[in-house]
Amino acid sequence: MDRRGGTTSILALGTRRLAEAGQQATIRVVREAIDHGVNLIEVAPAYGDGRAERWIGLALRDGYRERVQLLWQCCAYKRDYKTAMLQFEATLQQLRTETVDLWSFHEVIYDNDPDWMYDHGGLDAAQEARDQGRVRWIGFHCEKSPHIALKLIARGFAWDVALMPLNPFDATFRSFEKQVLPEVVRRGGTVIGTKPLAGGAIPAAKVIKPEDALRYAWSLPVSSVLVGCDSHAVLKKTLKSVANFRAFHAGEMDALRQKARVTAGDGRHERYKTTQEFDGALGRAAHGYP
Repeated sequence: MDRRGGTTSILALGTRRLAEAGQQATIRVVREAIDHGVNLIEVAPAYGDGRAERWIGLALRDGYRERVQLLWQCCAYKRDYKTAMLQFEATLQQLRTETVDLWSFHEVIYDNDPDWMYDHGGLDAAQEARDQGRVRWIGFHCEKSPHIALKLIARGFAWDVALMPLNPFDATFRSFEKQVLPEVVRRGGTVIGTKPLAGGAIPAAKVIKPEDALRYAWSLPVSSVLVGCDSHAVLKKTLKSVANFRAFHAGEMDALRQKARVTAGDGRHERYKTTQEFDGALGRAAHGYP
């Protein structure tokens, strides 16, 4: 996954929506994804109040756990040591595993999140888990504003992995692709793309084809792109895009950016950057928002 030689499939399975799909659907989607070569699966205690993790734990029985890397999103939004460690232990029990591969701090989207992570002990918890051999890599997930991610990076910790929204709309508005991705790569870290369809805005806007948006994200210097698949049909369609993938050349990438610029330049399609509509309820509460 990172500079030390790990490898991941270009498609990483996002599981937030599986919390509403049901136990049997979750087990089927997770196992089918693994059987088709997906070897990175995202999990989080906030997804369905733990339902998704419990069902994924069932899916990973019978030898499936050994075939994947787990990307765990730490949802201790006060960024404190105690809550982070309690969540981590609970997740290991839910997933019926002794380790996760990546500890990622979920939704680093508030200006004081970088300070809280250092001052409240959350980062200490992640490093302790890594020292114990229960975590391989430490990363963060940021989608609100590039300046928050850059602030966190500037504090000096050697982050292994950064998760960020990467799609043709992002390129022209508060762009993680232009501002954050190069800095992570320059420091030797690994990037995992998120929101390749801009939170559903790309299919709705009908400016860029969804399959081209996926191809765009995969053509960037990333190890994987996180895609939410909440049904067999969605997974099947996404796996088809993986099978047909060939990287865009530079001219094609620029053409897509220009095509998106007309409607994306003011941020109207990336509301996870400009509003709190996409912010998790627990994170809002931790920061005093209703």
